[in-house]
Amino acid sequence: MTSQATSQKCQTPCDAEDIYGMLPLDKWAEELQEMAEYYPCMKELFLNAHPHKMPAILFSSAALFGTLMTRAYYHFWYEPEIVRRLNYCIFIIGDPGAGKNVIEKFYFKIADPMIQADQCLIDAVNRYKDGRTERTTSTKAQKGDALKKPVVGIRVHPARTATGEFIRHMLAAVENVQGTPMNLHMFSFDSELDNVTKNNKGGDWKDREILELKSFHNEQDGQMYANQESITGMFNVFWNFIYTGTPYALHRKVNQRNFGTGMSTRLAVIPLPDKGMAQRHQKVDPNANEALRTWAYRLDKVEGEIPIEPLNDETYDWQSSHLEIAEFNGDKADRTLLKRIPYYGIGVSLPFILMRHWDEWQESKTLTMDDTDKRLCHLAMEIQYKCQQFFFGEMAINYFADQNKEFVVRKRTTRYEECFRKLPDEFKTQQFMDCFGCSQSGASKAIARFRKDGLIEDVKYSVYRKVVAELP
Repeated sequence: MTSQATSQKCQTPCDAEDIYGMLPLDKWAEELQEMAEYYPCMKELFLNAHPHKMPAILFSSAALFGTLMTRAYYHFWYEPEIVRRLNYCIFIIGDPGAGKNVIEKFYFKIADPMIQADQCLIDAVNRYKDGRTERTTSTKAQKGDALKKPVVGIRVHPARTATGEFIRHMLAAVENVQGTPMNLHMFSFDSELDNVTKNNKGGDWKDREILELKSFHNEQDGQMYANQESITGMFNVFWNFIYTGTPYALHRKVNQRNFGTGMSTRLAVIPLPDKGMAQRHQKVDPNANEALRTWAYRLDKVEGEIPIEPLNDETYDWQSSHLEIAEFNGDKADRTLLKRIPYYGIGVSLPFILMRHWDEWQESKTLTMDDTDKRLCHLAMEIQYKCQQFFFGEMAINYFADQNKEFVVRKRTTRYEECFRKLPDEFKTQQFMDCFGCSQSGASKAIARFRKDGLIEDVKYSVYRKVVAELP
């Protein structure tokens, strides 16, 4: 074997096509590196990260910052009278050992305002539970004042959370914002998507998928159970979540069988490619953690309406142009995937845009956006769109193909219709009797019914003309 052949053989495994290579990761990374020059926190977020991992970091960090902005709202161009909130359903998907822990690292840093605010509430619940336990073992404790279960709006919920507790906390997490009661978003993060899926099958977190579906547009849900512990009534779902997992974990969560639920179009599934070698001497920025923390606590205080008209223009134009292409192609699958992408264009870009224009926002509660801000929104939509096609495009095509097979209407010609078709355009009663093989009285009844239905008309006595060639 020649040295050239040996070299070629050795390179084959390294040069094998990376499935994520179908995505324009280099282009996105280049744009995001340029964006980092304009937007606070981006340099800190992308520090030591492989360029191909930047989209995953962008989407997950935006969801964390946006959840802290839970007291803010905006009006979208579609049904502008509706108050819209910053809603996120984020899955970061990568191979085992791809470095998904980077998302967990940022979770603890950025979500710190929520985590700290929850701690005193968690302590109150644990004291109540300890008190209940003590009542069963101590006579002295039984003579004490009745214990009252604390009403707490704990916002951060792990996978092992009872549905009843989640709903109870969500209904309690309400603040008065500028004179109006406003629900604060619940939040969940889990580094193992399989953990979420497995807990969903048990009784602790039953019907979780319905809550996940309804959270994206804060839709109404409700419950009316007989047990005394459960909340009775209707409620809207306010819940953001970020989960990291493997492609197999994603497949167990969203697959061809359950594609039609709509979960796939609500999700932002961003890949985290296993790229780059571990760095022995990583760059250390002593101010990076403090910058992330500072902005997290700033955004946690944001409240009220955020004006986003430039983003409305950008998202409307982007979606309209893509829908026109899908319409031209007759591509129902593409139309389906396009419908909710503008929400992510706004949701991913807005926290960073607000940070960039922070002084203006503090002074006048306005945001004077420019082409750079529109470009960030546009980039977020492009990433979401390409990733939707990558993970769910084939499922969407198969879904509509199967639907067409399932609901195809087969044309079935009856003997009655065949006899009507054989009638000449003008016919007499006897010809009708011959075609249909019926008596004169039966022919008279049928002719009278056809006349009433407008299928035939009179020509002269006992002679009729067909108005339609076939029975409808």
